[in-house]
Amino acid sequence: MTDEPEGGAPGDALWGGRFAVPVHPAILEFTNSLPFDRRLVRHDLLASLAHARMLRETSILPRADSDLILSGLSEVLGEVEAGGLEVEGPDEDVHTWIERTLVERVGEAGKRLHTARSRNDQTAIALRLYVRERLEDVLYGVAGLQRVLTGQAASLRETFLPGYTHLQRGQPVSLAHHLLAHVASLAADAERLRAAHRLAGVSPLGSGALAGTSFPIDPARSAALLGLDRTFSNSMHIVGDRDYVLDAAYACALLGVHLSRWADEVVLWSTREFGFIELDDSVSQGSSIMPQKKNPEAAEILRGKSARAIGNVTSLLALMKGLPLTFNSDFQEDKERLFDSLDTADWSLAAAIAIARGVNYRTDVMEAALAGGMLTATELADHLVRRGVPFRTAHHQVGEAVSLAEEAGVELWELDLEALRACCPSAGDDVHDVLRPDAAVAAHDSPGGPAPVRVLEQLQAVDREVIELEAWLDGRSDPPIRRAHLEERLLDAEIA
Repeated sequence: MTDEPEGGAPGDALWGGRFAVPVHPAILEFTNSLPFDRRLVRHDLLASLAHARMLRETSILPRADSDLILSGLSEVLGEVEAGGLEVEGPDEDVHTWIERTLVERVGEAGKRLHTARSRNDQTAIALRLYVRERLEDVLYGVAGLQRVLTGQAASLRETFLPGYTHLQRGQPVSLAHHLLAHVASLAADAERLRAAHRLAGVSPLGSGALAGTSFPIDPARSAALLGLDRTFSNSMHIVGDRDYVLDAAYACALLGVHLSRWADEVVLWSTREFGFIELDDSVSQGSSIMPQKKNPEAAEILRGKSARAIGNVTSLLALMKGLPLTFNSDFQEDKERLFDSLDTADWSLAAAIAIARGVNYRTDVMEAALAGGMLTATELADHLVRRGVPFRTAHHQVGEAVSLAEEAGVELWELDLEALRACCPSAGDDVHDVLRPDAAVAAHDSPGGPAPVRVLEQLQAVDREVIELEAWLDGRSDPPIRRAHLEERLLDAEIA
């Protein structure tokens, strides 16, 4: 007899043969990961199909057993995807649930599935497949937001407003150029997300617990069946590698930072103090006490979500920093942080697209803001430089002209030629032609600049990039193993 509370029966677990007494219920509850790793069921089933097919083709498993396993896994996968089978029960994780469900359906043959495989490489492959699929979802959102912003930019190439440094008016730019700055950040995000997708595409199947296996496996075949073109080079490294988790979380965090900067601008520009935009009622909310209020709450929450994504990266880095080779159960803690990062990125992009569509640009207010900041002072300095004045001398002279204009309560382009030449003796007769904001923008036609011709080039380049990204995403398809086993070509069909 024992006075220990009853726990799980050792024989019910995948590892129970070594243990003589039940596991304490508190430990069972503490170590149970099924409530969150059930998300991986589809990806684990796909990986199991690939592993079982490889075992069949290498004759590691008898054909009769492998036929039953493949058919059973296909049946379970179909039901899971159709929503007819819930992942629930007393199992400690999703891997145990799959094996138990399979054995219940096909009998003793199901117990052979784990041949030449460990839960270590099983976990790793399921998580890698999940990461790649979810990154594709995020990339669709990135492309969608780029489409909205570039569509707005295309129609606003001739709208001018101040460009800011230190949140002070600096030089005139076009609204299109300003919006395309945010699109450029999203393009960099897409590049990082695709890099994370590629880096996750290494198959760990065949690495076993840490030392591979003595069976004559074919890891390249397993990888190919899952649509992956790379296999591991070191079994100890691959089962303990979570760099791809960090890569994905970091890419999502930086995306969140970029969305936060854009959202902060939405909040700022919608204030009475700026008044550059007005938000549609559909993306605004009110105050519980002040009836007149129209608050940009969605943009504020979007701004706040970035902190959550940053925290997940920090948590994952701390999780990994002191772990010895190879597999450690600490890895159980990576799932919820990773899932949250991917979920947050997905939700944030959906919200950002809705907010962006609900922005109404007040172009009259923007253009009115071009006055009062001496925004073409740099153009006056450049004009003098072109007439042979050293830049530092020109800078000083223009500063004097700015002071003169401020005292007179006028803009630089409103000073008459005589007044300008009192400060800037080398000013030409055509100096006023370069001082108007629209002329200043048009003159800034260096590559990547705000001149309308350069903005058009940027729009065309972004359009090509988004088309390429969407084509790449649309070209993604289910792994060959899924096609082979869910289209009733279960066992003998050639895999395309």
